[in-house]
Amino acid sequence: MLCWKQDMRRLTRVPAAFFLALLLFLVAGDALRLSPVELASAPYRYALLEWEISHVPDKWAHKLRSILPMGPGSRGERLEDLQRYFRLGQEIRSLEREQEQIRIRAGLGAVEGREEADRGAALSERLRELRRTRSALRADVEETLETEVGNALSAEGLKSPVGLLLPPVDVALTRPPRVLVVSPRATIERSEGVLLQADMGIDAMEALEEKILREQDMAALVVNIGGVATYPTIVTDNTSLRFALRTAVHEWLHAYWFFRPLGWNIFSSPEMNTLNETAASLAGDEVGDRVFEAVTGQTIEDPPPPPPREEDPDRFDFRAEMGETRLEVDRLLEEGRVDEAEGYMEERRRVFVDNGYNIRKLNQAYFAFHGSYGDSPASVSPIGGQVERVRETSASVGDFIRTMSRFGNIQEFSDYVSSLEGAHGGASEPAAGTVPAS
Repeated sequence: MLCWKQDMRRLTRVPAAFFLALLLFLVAGDALRLSPVELASAPYRYALLEWEISHVPDKWAHKLRSILPMGPGSRGERLEDLQRYFRLGQEIRSLEREQEQIRIRAGLGAVEGREEADRGAALSERLRELRRTRSALRADVEETLETEVGNALSAEGLKSPVGLLLPPVDVALTRPPRVLVVSPRATIERSEGVLLQADMGIDAMEALEEKILREQDMAALVVNIGGVATYPTIVTDNTSLRFALRTAVHEWLHAYWFFRPLGWNIFSSPEMNTLNETAASLAGDEVGDRVFEAVTGQTIEDPPPPPPREEDPDRFDFRAEMGETRLEVDRLLEEGRVDEAEGYMEERRRVFVDNGYNIRKLNQAYFAFHGSYGDSPASVSPIGGQVERVRETSASVGDFIRTMSRFGNIQEFSDYVSSLEGAHGGASEPAAGTVPAS
């Protein structure tokens, strides 16, 4: 999930036509001062302006139609369509995997006979049918999702003084762009990020990463994301309903904080970026799960804690292993042993893959991206635990969201956390992503 500099959140305070003209001017200006990384990735850049122009009119036209007579059915019918949409997605992904297996076997010369060919043709026809059905549902499903998420946020007291939720929840269920993340080799720092086309292939991704390494001496990684804080918000629909709801809330929070100190300063330092992302993840998951339960009638149970490592020494603990990896990489880089750190990361990547975690590339850019979320195993920041502490001492998730909105720099946040310890006593929770001393 990503809060993007060139997003469309200003749409909530200026007319769309004026904003699009302004954005066109800004994009044209940016094109005159592209960085070497942006120039290298130019053939794969995501056309954000074109996406906005094509989606904003359609979204608002559908909103107008939905309030007319003969609009969407009852809430129960709309919630059923919402769940059906994501069930269809699950079926489509399953059939796509089966179709890919047939193609692989055919490429190896292992597919023979009329029966296999008929199965492949039947899969293609079924996939076309499912995609048509799902596409026909999308606009109404987006509207339902927006309504349910908006109601949950409003119930948390997040409406503006005029009684409206600002910005309104506006979601586009689609395939998000990929993101190119770049970090210096000598340290872990997210120095640059570029939105790339969603359909960029593996070969092209790896070629671009190698080009930046060779020409700029920078670590690069193209990553998948679940959403982008554009307006309307891009939320992946190639996932579960629960994840989509969490993502929708997460990205809306970036838009909400955009008009407040926390959002104004998201790019002022790596720590403020981590603070934004961590707070959005925590609150997004909580509110998203609340909406999921309201929509489906299912109760989300906390998973049982894994057994202690001493009770199951063969169990692979991803969080602990990734935390240990990050700490060792930091140590090697601090000592200036860059080549050794990169060799170590490749060795560790193979260990993760051998244990079922398909990490394509583990480098400084991987940690720069995933480490910006304080609750990630790839993070060594104390911010994760501190944000959890603020939530624990907040009366509600809405109170937590309002409290976080006022922090304009990391010192203000740290001072507030310190004041909580003085008021409530005791130590804060361990920082997310760190590994206890053995």
